[in-house]
Amino acid sequence: MVETTLEEAYGKLLLSDLFTHIWFGDWEAYETAIEQIPEELVMELPFTDHYIREETALWRDNYFQIPGEYFIPPYLSSYFGKDEKEQERARQEVLCLVGDYDKFGFYYPLEQNEFPDHFGSVTAFITAALKSEIKAHEEGDAELASQLHNFRHHIYTTYLQKGIASMMTQCENRVSDPFFKAFLTFYQQSMEDIAK
Repeated sequence: MVETTLEEAYGKLLLSDLFTHIWFGDWEAYETAIEQIPEELVMELPFTDHYIREETALWRDNYFQIPGEYFIPPYLSSYFGKDEKEQERARQEVLCLVGDYDKFGFYYPLEQNEFPDHFGSVTAFITAALKSEIKAHEEGDAELASQLHNFRHHIYTTYLQKGIASMMTQCENRVSDPFFKAFLTFYQQSMEDIAK
């Protein structure tokens, strides 16, 4: 595993934070974050050209909140099988994830009134780990920075990676909105890089 430079960590933090805003539909925070990113970098984000606040908000609700024709579950536990054994495994994974959050003192999902295995919650956790990692780097605590880097990688490979892959399979025939079509593909690619 390659250590992240401080500059790379700041770039990853910007992206991860932006992704969290999208998952939770916090469009005001999304717009503020976009304004803080240099224009040449914003142009590299494939979904920003398709952002129209009202339409994007409506499609987010249709895809990730309102059960119906377009619904795509935004919870990692939704992508386990439906039999009793698979559901028990899903419960255990969520409990382990909550345990990892607790070790870190991360209570964001509770503050958002959201489940801990929501894609936004896990992305917010990776964002929080990145912030702490950057602070450790700035304070010269290389050991803590390395531990946080490894923890961030662990959260991605243990929980998020397979959930994203399963979700993307469900998205293939359901997502038609250009913002979310571009966002979800970019999210999948970027989260792997952010976790490195």
